[in-house]
Amino acid sequence: PFEVVEKDGLLYGRGTCDMKGFLANALALVPDFKAAKLKVPIHLALSCDEEVGCVGVRPLVAYMKEHLPRPKAVIVGEPTLMKVVNAHKGALTFATEVIGHEAHSSYTHLGVNAILVAGELLTEISRLAAEMRERGDPSGRFNPPYTTVHVGLIEGGTAKNIIPRRCGFKWETRLLPGSDPDEVPKKFNRFARSLEPAMKAVAKETGITTDRTNAVPGLRPEPDSPAEHLALHLAEANGTEAVSYCTEAGLFQEIGIPSIICGPGSIEQAHKPDEFIAISEIEKCQGFMKRLIRHCVN
Repeated sequence: PFEVVEKDGLLYGRGTCDMKGFLANALALVPDFKAAKLKVPIHLALSCDEEVGCVGVRPLVAYMKEHLPRPKAVIVGEPTLMKVVNAHKGALTFATEVIGHEAHSSYTHLGVNAILVAGELLTEISRLAAEMRERGDPSGRFNPPYTTVHVGLIEGGTAKNIIPRRCGFKWETRLLPGSDPDEVPKKFNRFARSLEPAMKAVAKETGITTDRTNAVPGLRPEPDSPAEHLALHLAEANGTEAVSYCTEAGLFQEIGIPSIICGPGSIEQAHKPDEFIAISEIEKCQGFMKRLIRHCVN
């Protein structure tokens, strides 16, 4: 629903979990922030388009780097069940386009079938995914415990009796912190180059291109950082966790700001119909922020 509906201790609504529950808590406590005699200031930063590659926050991060005092810590309120998360995977996204050569489907020897070539490329992506899966996660902290490779969109062709001239697909890899971001695309492009001679022997204009369309850095664990110490204290926790989804925290960390993730709700309820957040999670988040006020006063 597009309006909040309360039922059985849960708040249903678009984005209640990811991550308007955290934002609502923060905004509701602004009068408390203002009334307190804070010795350390609390700043709220609200961004847009996080779901399409953390696009909205990037100008803010760039401006902070050049023009603003460096915060002691950034707390990103993505849903973690109010557990303190100090590491997440990074993400690279790609768009691959195969240009073949059209011909009548009865004359396959005169054409280059872009969809079949794309199929070979998809098989290579599957092989790379298996390679990453076999390598695993040395830290033992992530679920799934390996770098993943995934294809999300594909389209191409004109009609069943025309050898398709074009096929395109979009894919991504979600990397464990510290992984070489160039490894998967380099291996993929090497395989793509191996397919092109046979394509060009039929028609010179054929080929395969791959563009990187976005990159979101992972969050590296920084044990004993000011952000981790603060979040553990506020969450009344004594240990940290890692998650496989991406957040804006890695972008803040890139410019030297200690960053952590801690917010109400579970990522398992995000990105689906009937999204919800438990009222108990909202209450835990309120406690977290009220302890933040006391910390910044004292």
